[in-house]
Amino acid sequence: MKPNALFLHLGLFLLLAASGFAHPLPDVAVRANFEQNGDWMLQVEIDPRSFEPDPNVAPYLTNADLGVTAPEQQDKLKAKAREYIQRVLEVVLDPVVEVKPDFTWDFTTMENVPLKQPEDPVMLTGTWKGKIPDGTTGYSIKALPTGTLSLLYHNTALGKKVERYQILFPGETSYVLDLQTFTPRTKAPPPVTAPEVPPLSLMDCPMCGMGAGGGYALPAIVSVVGIVVLVTWLRKKRAA
Repeated sequence: MKPNALFLHLGLFLLLAASGFAHPLPDVAVRANFEQNGDWMLQVEIDPRSFEPDPNVAPYLTNADLGVTAPEQQDKLKAKAREYIQRVLEVVLDPVVEVKPDFTWDFTTMENVPLKQPEDPVMLTGTWKGKIPDGTTGYSIKALPTGTLSLLYHNTALGKKVERYQILFPGETSYVLDLQTFTPRTKAPPPVTAPEVPPLSLMDCPMCGMGAGGGYALPAIVSVVGIVVLVTWLRKKRAA
């Protein structure tokens, strides 16, 4: 096979492979907004790919797709979102008060931004508003074990975002947001950091077969460079 044909086939293979690469797995965003007067808004955001058997490879539903989706099918998507959120999310108040939000569903793009461009990915955003029950001092959520995707836990209080947020996997419970101070009741765990790796010295090159006390690094590198230059020159000469 000629070099040009080889590169063409390789390029086509990489293009096909890239087209088959998975999108990032969708998460379910859970955003709460608390006001001083006790008003409380809970908002959830679901990617319709979450309803597919394998969300990792499912294509996004775009604004252009939504434009040609029948109203009956759009209603079915909202019904799926309503059923889905009940299986993956539990709202927890302290002291224990049962909360069953009845969300109103809209089609938006990410972060509750209105759909504008044809390529905008469509999200199902559910909104519920209510009052914090008297005597309630804490708020948290639980990612139910029946879910398969993670939940993103965001909070806003008195017009300011709470700096700490969490990614919850099925079966995990978030930190408790104190509804008097609007701060987390527990400290965040320390960040996970990768161990420091000492830089590889030229004199410790494992490919050169020598340790720190070796004196053959430069000749070995020069030899390798010389071989590469020679092979390149021979190929050009043969092509001419």
